[in-house]
Amino acid sequence: MASLFLKLLPPLSLQDHRAPSVGFFLLGLSAAVDIVPSSTSHINAFQKQAEWAGEVLAPALVSFDFLWLSQDHNTANILLCGSCLLLGLWDWVSADTLTVLTHTLSLSSLSCCLIVCLFASQGLGALGGVALSLPLLMTPQVGTSTLTPLVSLAASDRLVKWVLKGFLTIGCWASTKALSKFLLDVTERCELM
Repeated sequence: MASLFLKLLPPLSLQDHRAPSVGFFLLGLSAAVDIVPSSTSHINAFQKQAEWAGEVLAPALVSFDFLWLSQDHNTANILLCGSCLLLGLWDWVSADTLTVLTHTLSLSSLSCCLIVCLFASQGLGALGGVALSLPLLMTPQVGTSTLTPLVSLAASDRLVKWVLKGFLTIGCWASTKALSKFLLDVTERCELM
């Protein structure tokens, strides 16, 4: 009976989306822009905005790929639309609203990543998701000054900023390894069917 049911189902479409690659590219681009010395306030503001955009999109796009590979397309699309909506509306909302929305999106993408990695036994993916989300949760957001960040004002210090960049690097590496292993596991499972 189960084999008859499996024959009636449409074939699984395993597409290796390159969504995390876009997030990693944006993180690299924001790091490259951050290297340029800021001589004006406009360049400094652009650097902070690029850094924020990369930190918002990278965890969401990694979680999108984990969700997509686990066949949870609806949640993946909602997470992707939410992150794009946040990027489009960032200058229309107040600083407090932006902080709340940013933390909400970060926690949503982190929880999606952790849930999929828990059920798929992907410890490296969970590490990557936490490492990618940590800098966004610990530093104050672009244009915010009214809400207290989760860490004291020492988080704006250059040393802590580079430590958080190190977490991003670890997150990129761990997420890439976990996603490739997860795609291989899912592909093998589909071939057995």
